[in-house]
Amino acid sequence: MTQRLERACRAGLETDASVADMAQASGWSLGYFQRRFRQTLGISPGDFLRSGRLQRFADLLDQGHSVTHAIYAAGYGSSSRSHQATTEGLGMTASERRRGGQGVRVDYALSDCSLGRVLVASTERGLCAILPGSSDAELIEDLHRRLPRAAIQKAGSAFQTTLEHVIGLLDQSLPVPPQLDFDLIGTAFQRRVWQALQQIPSGRTMTYAELAATIGRPKAHRAVASACGANPLAVVVPCHRIVRGDGGLGGYHWGLPMKKKLLRREAVKVR
Repeated sequence: MTQRLERACRAGLETDASVADMAQASGWSLGYFQRRFRQTLGISPGDFLRSGRLQRFADLLDQGHSVTHAIYAAGYGSSSRSHQATTEGLGMTASERRRGGQGVRVDYALSDCSLGRVLVASTERGLCAILPGSSDAELIEDLHRRLPRAAIQKAGSAFQTTLEHVIGLLDQSLPVPPQLDFDLIGTAFQRRVWQALQQIPSGRTMTYAELAATIGRPKAHRAVASACGANPLAVVVPCHRIVRGDGGLGGYHWGLPMKKKLLRREAVKVR
């Protein structure tokens, strides 16, 4: 990434920054800056600003600040302006986020699949976890660890159709059906990483450094690796497509044998 774009990104981290401010920091015209930014980083300057504002908002909530204080300190001009962005971006309402997800209902089911056993869980907004493994007890423990304050319970028979859709995704590498909604619960930074991962097509890989550059944080490759490790939706958010700069597989939360299996199924050569 050029020094001009790095200056623009730093300017964009200011609370009241605009796309015009970022363009001015880069020294380019507004139109050229917007084109160059998208071509280099894969997102628009506006998306970069929105993600940064949401990150500040989430950090303030996690630090214990009130929702009202966090709204204005993060750069939202009013509660109405923050409502839709934060509900979509945080995967829960701001109040739920401040309480650590307390009171959020999570239904889960367990099944066999080509990767072994799998736990599939959903909130009222959509799927929040797809966790493959070998032990039901370990999978349930993992879900509780990820959502320690949520109301977790076994799903009823109505969840069967959703479960079958997910098994199809895992077993046959089917496209994500439009009837499946997702509720990615994590920090704003993690969500930015997970959303970028979903743009990597099957059969392709990307390095941690390349992924960091894609989200506008070229020096945050270690934080990006950590976000990949925290991914709650195996395969659907394809963190298995991230490799080391030297071509090595790197890490994988569910084990390197599973990562190799997934990449080979997508016709990627692995060591």
